Amino acid sequence: MNIQTAFVFVASFVFILIAYFIPKKVNPHELYTTSIFAALFGLIVDMVLAVKYKFYVLDSAGVQIPPLVGQVVLYFTGCVIILNYYPFHKAIKWKIAYILLCSMLAVIFEFISHQFEFINYNEWKLWYSALCYPFIILFFVLHFKFFRWLESRKL
Repeated sequence: MNIQTAFVFVASFVFILIAYFIPKKVNPHELYTTSIFAALFGLIVDMVLAVKYKFYVLDSAGVQIPPLVGQVVLYFTGCVIILNYYPFHKAIKWKIAYILLCSMLAVIFEFISHQFEFINYNEWKLWYSALCYPFIILFFVLHFKFFRWLESRKL
């Protein structure tokens, strides 16, 4: 097993443990729906940026099973963790601070992933990710709120 595969499996296992054991503040079906959306969204974005445009490579060229499993697990559990602690009922400054903190942690995780050669950049730069993460996290929060709105309609 190469270092990239070991890294993605260990990171996935740690994220699963965190997502499982944190106290849940959000309904499980809401977390599940938005986390499935996050995993699908992440896979689509990675397919376009990594496979089609070759801005970066995950693990090695082409579609590989370990990175695919890691992507699904990391996107899913990352969304569970982020949404579970999101300050829904706090002032906007707390929401912005939380999104920026999560974005910073995501950039740190991506930097570590790069050090373990799980992600290798071609045209992409780490600071591009730093600019994207706040919008991605906000997008997941908006999806979560949209799902709650849909549920409240109860057709």
